[in-house]
Amino acid sequence: MAYLSTYPPRECGIATFCEDLVTSTLLGERAGEPMVFGMEAAVGAREYSWPVAAVVDEMIDEEYEAAASYINESRADVVSIQHEFGIFGGAEAGGLFRFLERLNRPVVTTLHTVLPQPEAVIRRNLRRVASQSDRLVVMNGFAVDILERDYGVERAKVSLIHHGVLPPSLETREHAKEKLGLSGRRVLSTFGLVARGKGLEYAISALPEVLRRHPDVCYLVVGQTHPGVQRVEKERYREELLALVAGLGLGDSVRFVNRYVSKSEIVRCLAATDVYITPYLDPSQITSGTLAYALAAGTAVVATPYLYAKFLLGAGRGVLVEFRSSDAIARAVNSVLGNPDLQIGLQRRGRIYGQQMAWPAVGARYLRLFDEVIRERSLVPKRVSAQLKLTLHSPIEGIVRHATERSRPAPPAGSLAAADGLLRHRTTR
Repeated sequence: MAYLSTYPPRECGIATFCEDLVTSTLLGERAGEPMVFGMEAAVGAREYSWPVAAVVDEMIDEEYEAAASYINESRADVVSIQHEFGIFGGAEAGGLFRFLERLNRPVVTTLHTVLPQPEAVIRRNLRRVASQSDRLVVMNGFAVDILERDYGVERAKVSLIHHGVLPPSLETREHAKEKLGLSGRRVLSTFGLVARGKGLEYAISALPEVLRRHPDVCYLVVGQTHPGVQRVEKERYREELLALVAGLGLGDSVRFVNRYVSKSEIVRCLAATDVYITPYLDPSQITSGTLAYALAAGTAVVATPYLYAKFLLGAGRGVLVEFRSSDAIARAVNSVLGNPDLQIGLQRRGRIYGQQMAWPAVGARYLRLFDEVIRERSLVPKRVSAQLKLTLHSPIEGIVRHATERSRPAPPAGSLAAADGLLRHRTTR
């Protein structure tokens, strides 16, 4: 299996998703070892290790062609693309289309964003991605309707597979709070990369009303500023939030964890959380890994009614509140904290629903889908232009064999030549 996606150590939600997908598919009995082509905005900024076979500069079209040629020469049976236009050089995504045109393997593309009523360029290019993919995967039932209605994509081409979730903590809530230094507190939390669209100012502004009824509340805002935001405005948004906290006199009731947190830290944070808040501002947000994690962890959730929240929190699995309303957030949080039966019911229903979202189950769904598209499509390779045919240099000739022979050590770092040797190879363990 080959993957085209961002991948750790790059810090973004899609990179984490792809890592978890790779790990979960390896649990299948027939799964071969993966081969990842990591998307980068600045090649050389990070060092990658197995299973990353090479790094692709998102702005250099020839690198996409080189990656496709390499996959064509490999023993990969199927290619999984984690799609977000922002990681393929923008909405035009010219390199991605050159990759798809050169590739001669079946393609399963996971869509992390599906915008309703899109502007023309987004509609045209997503239709093109759909036409060049054997299947599309979405994580939200509303996305199936949007693809059919607004993009003209046949429903039969779209598969709904849940966003995978981490296994919940086995810690008790009080033990997790103790480990975080929050014993005796009611804990609210939001985690993920910080950016203006998260609406954190509305959650913070709700706290004075919450504290009037529940003075023991502490709100955790966990996560570093989004790297894209950091490049444009540094820490301006976080500084505005800190000023808001100070102005409202909430210094003892809000804690910021300003760093990229590990999965184990996320699990502990959710175990300690009484109410998880997602006050996002974009009604069309179709997926949220953080919301998926919180629900499946058995945490009571208060969210604005963006598309993924409406999909995931139906049937009494969460509380939806209006957008940009601190008063609505305060009322909902006070309602949950003041009604143990309501809180326990939300936790139980979320935990039960989340069982189908566990990564082993999600990985098995992807493997079945991969098998299906492989059976449907002939794997007779297309002819590749001699000028662009991949040239494997001796340091990495073993990578394809290594992909199916786990006992072999990873090949040493070297260069992957295609066209002008444009891919930067990273295979050191």
